[in-house]
Amino acid sequence: MKGNSTIYDVAGLAGVSIATVSRVINNPSRVSTASKEKVYEAMKKLDFEPKAEAVARARRNYKRIGVLTPFLTSPSFVQRIRGITNTLASTDYELIIYSIETSEQLLDYYKSLPLTKNIDGLIILALPISKESVGRFKEHGIPVVLVEIEHPGLSGIQINNKAGGAMAASYLVEKGYRNLGFIGEKGQPAYSLHATDQRFIGFREELEKRGVPLNKKNVIFHQPGIGRTTAAVKEVIKNAEYPVAFFAASDLEAVSVMKAARELNLRIPRELAVIGFDDIDLADYMDITTISQSLDESGKAAARLLFERMKHPESVPMNIVLDLKIIERFTT
Repeated sequence: MKGNSTIYDVAGLAGVSIATVSRVINNPSRVSTASKEKVYEAMKKLDFEPKAEAVARARRNYKRIGVLTPFLTSPSFVQRIRGITNTLASTDYELIIYSIETSEQLLDYYKSLPLTKNIDGLIILALPISKESVGRFKEHGIPVVLVEIEHPGLSGIQINNKAGGAMAASYLVEKGYRNLGFIGEKGQPAYSLHATDQRFIGFREELEKRGVPLNKKNVIFHQPGIGRTTAAVKEVIKNAEYPVAFFAASDLEAVSVMKAARELNLRIPRELAVIGFDDIDLADYMDITTISQSLDESGKAAARLLFERMKHPESVPMNIVLDLKIIERFTT
């Protein structure tokens, strides 16, 4: 039966209904944890591949690359996915995007994707992965490439967020700013990379090396939302000595700083300067000085690296570190 199992066999071995097996395959978040575990175990024992999916793929002659991503609508992730899409455009692969909103959902995909074989390769954007999950993908022959997260058993595309924070500190100090501040979101979910924290650490440590004090009152970690960002910035700068220069942990945070400056009638960059991070399309449009992490290129590089892993699955994992660079514009 192994290798030729049906959904009925899986349901029988797991002791659940056929409908439950179907939901585990197509929408695991709707199934209880206990039932999912039974189905996953049965699928593994039976080496099960959904027949409808196998027939559809054979009929269309399409191959699939999956992308696991948090914050699907965030501009930085959109641009990375755009880079992946551009690379796939000249191939016969289609892109399947899995948006992650909870830790449980992420774990579900790590369990179901290797077993259902819906994809031929997977790119994971800024999401952690356990040794057990890595082993599961390898066991089922599905290559995985990481972006912004490192794992010794997988290839990936990396940037150094801490180094980026240090770059921001060096740049502002060398421009002559001394009254410095930082702004970033707090409360980032456990299932995602905490890039804001890493960027702040690099910023703070570089200022310490240079002997430039960082007033704790000028450090803002706020709940998500542009309104909260703007209000927090206004509270800090309305009584500050000018000029003030902020390092914003993202370009969207930098936009909020600019909005606060406009509402307080402060001139940018003469009275209030800001450097962002990411270099999203909006940063160019709004003329924001920022640290570019080559978002589109990171997506393209991840797709190219995945294709190499698919061709040579036994090769040694490779990590490519993309250079960060400062893009100087109007806001400094």
